Amino acid sequence: MKPTSVLILVFLSQTTAFDVIREAFKLIDENVNPCDNFYRHACPLRSIKGRYIEDAYERKLFKLKAKTAEAVWNNLAIQETFERAHYKEFPSLHVFIAKLFQKQCETENVTTEEKGKFLELIQETWFNHKNSECVYSECLGALASDRNCTRASELLESKLYYRPWEEFTSTLRVFFIQTENNLEGINAILDDDLREGVSNVKNIVETMKKKLLTWIQQTPWVINNEAIESIMAEAEQVHHYDNFAKTFRYNLNLLLKLEQSYLKCLRDLDDTEELKVFCMLAATNNIDFKTISMDFFTFYNAMNGHPNLYFSHLFYDMAKNVESPAALLGSVGFIAGHELSHSLIENANYPDLIPYFSNDSMQCIQNQYQTTCDSFKETSCGANDNQIDENGSDILGIQLAYSLFEDIYSEKKKDEYIRLRYNNTITNEQLFFYSLAFISCKGEPGTQNEMDPHSPWNIRINAVVQHPGFRDAFNCDADSPMVQSFNNQCVIFGENAPQTRKK
Repeated sequence: MKPTSVLILVFLSQTTAFDVIREAFKLIDENVNPCDNFYRHACPLRSIKGRYIEDAYERKLFKLKAKTAEAVWNNLAIQETFERAHYKEFPSLHVFIAKLFQKQCETENVTTEEKGKFLELIQETWFNHKNSECVYSECLGALASDRNCTRASELLESKLYYRPWEEFTSTLRVFFIQTENNLEGINAILDDDLREGVSNVKNIVETMKKKLLTWIQQTPWVINNEAIESIMAEAEQVHHYDNFAKTFRYNLNLLLKLEQSYLKCLRDLDDTEELKVFCMLAATNNIDFKTISMDFFTFYNAMNGHPNLYFSHLFYDMAKNVESPAALLGSVGFIAGHELSHSLIENANYPDLIPYFSNDSMQCIQNQYQTTCDSFKETSCGANDNQIDENGSDILGIQLAYSLFEDIYSEKKKDEYIRLRYNNTITNEQLFFYSLAFISCKGEPGTQNEMDPHSPWNIRINAVVQHPGFRDAFNCDADSPMVQSFNNQCVIFGENAPQTRKK
């Protein structure tokens, strides 16, 4: 059985619940010709306040969040301390700790042994080793015997290097957000029983990957650079990650370990606000925040953490409940193709994963986005160098999604899907492109953030529908704005891709 046949069977087995794409047709402005400005035809300015998809799922996500209000990860003592601490009132980290030791030292009932234990905890927290492992200036134990607490505190301060609070708080804040997002996201997937949606997304990714591997082998610039094996090796590694149990345990264990270390520290010290903050510092000492890389979400997000692809609860819900395969491929399929493509789109001048990339393809991508910006600019936009990865992933992503659409629909592309007001008919092929706009719909003017590698959504959608299928689907005239904004189709992989030879 061919991969595309498997895809069809999976889609036909779906049971329809909330079809967010079908609901989105209430947004479109039928007074605007799709060939004039497709994005604003499907998503008029001021039609919604935020992003359509997020608004549509807002109530459901609120209910899912409310169910976990009493979950252990939402009721950590260490996080309560983190959120309540008045960091702006504290001196820098090393001064804070030195002053804290001075207070301990000046307390009458604190023994030399107790001061030594506190210094050992400081030493382990700051230098990451105990007394038996310390060297030279990193050995703090001798300070416990100094009866001049001011002098001992000043010497301690000189041994501790400068660290601002922001260095610590920003890292820990990201840690709490990421672990809790993972736990909330996976819990939502399991609570909603989205196994069917997970299976559908995985099937889309694997079908796209097989198609992409075929395209790579046919690509002239890949062949001419003798890079087939190396580029295919990267593509073959990419996969949809769905080991939810492993990720759930991993993130929960991280938080519980942190909480236990925090509470153990507090048992050995006084229960003051300053010592709570110190124990928070001590508890986080042994966590390597850089190793936390498995990402799940409830909200609108997906990411490529090569070789793993991650999708949020929202996309799995769509993959289960969107009725039409055309709508699913235009929405979730495009996102899946985009994330898969991230592993194979490079700045030709600074390749990362793959050894070569076509400069001709890169220039074609950027030219298309700049031309689209010139034609449909609302507030600000522009094809910057830091957008090559995202822009290229958009274009390759839509090509992969549309290719799957053609495999499934073949001669049924022009069949009717739905009738709107004024007896307007939406075909399966038009539905594919509408779905692409609906999942990107924002009612405010498109604005470019120079630090954001993503182009504004109105530019992204009007750029990727330079695909020939769009012109055919909507019967756009050659002099229409959407057609006039098209450059040559940017074929990145496949037999019609550029020839670019190795110099």
